[in-house]
Amino acid sequence: MDVLSEIFASVRLRGAVIGFARLDLPWGIAVDPVRSAAIHLVHRGECWLHLSGAEAPLHVSGGDVILVSSGIAHALSNPPSAPLVPIAQGLSAARRPSRAGQPESTTLLCAKFSLDDMPHPMTALLPPLIHLTRAQIEADASLNLVVELLRLEAAGEMTGRDITVPRLLDSVLVFLLRAWLDSQPLGAGKWFDALRDKGIAKALRLIHEAPAEPWTVAALARGAAQSRATFARRFTRLVGVPPLTYVTRWRMNLAARALQESNQTVEGIARSVGYLSVPSFAQAFSRIVGRAPGAYRRHLAAAAGRPDRPSPRHRPISSGSART
Repeated sequence: MDVLSEIFASVRLRGAVIGFARLDLPWGIAVDPVRSAAIHLVHRGECWLHLSGAEAPLHVSGGDVILVSSGIAHALSNPPSAPLVPIAQGLSAARRPSRAGQPESTTLLCAKFSLDDMPHPMTALLPPLIHLTRAQIEADASLNLVVELLRLEAAGEMTGRDITVPRLLDSVLVFLLRAWLDSQPLGAGKWFDALRDKGIAKALRLIHEAPAEPWTVAALARGAAQSRATFARRFTRLVGVPPLTYVTRWRMNLAARALQESNQTVEGIARSVGYLSVPSFAQAFSRIVGRAPGAYRRHLAAAAGRPDRPSPRHRPISSGSART
């Protein structure tokens, strides 16, 4: 599995459609800055996107798709100066899409992607805004098909819709990001440029294939066939953090996933991500996540409304530091 595929596979994207409706002039909906990325598909008509911090609204035409990163307040409206109401209120008051309606109406599908609480490379992948036009979407056969399938599923009342729509949303996000990446010139993709750099991509593959290895900057530089200084400088510039910081963050992502999805003890998880000392692992986990491993597992269980998984008491097997 390539690095980008592994990152997509590891993140938990809880996708959900907020609404699919026909909005008649004048209309305006506001989205508060929350920990969810928002995707808006304009099926028919047009609207203007007001992005927090932007000087002027962006015109969005029928067939376009926009993705706004989490934590960024924004609004959609037609005309640009239309008064705004909260998105849930605006969509619930709108009509279901139909062939009839005013020529000036806009048919809009709005959805959200909630990421895990865990800091993840996915958050670094997303620019504040991705805007793909109808022409760009139609030029990408896979993206075009999955977007149309999402629209059909969201608009219908077919059996299994509650299962198919969230899975389609995950696919739309992957195809959307891939199409956006392909449209970017070298040097404009930020984190993605690391995957285009042969040496840095090799180092990332090494980290992802063997996260428990006792990686050093020198070892990763040899894998990238670069000098230590050149590798450290290029990795930090392209990925956004130094090599060993990335190693630690990736290990903590894997650990958080294991705490959520398995009955492994904290000691077992610590070993699986390269730590011989449970206290050292717990200290690193708390620094990255903001909670100790056991508290994180209890938090997830409480959020899911289930009893906490049994977590046998563990005994540190070494007082040494993390294998980093």
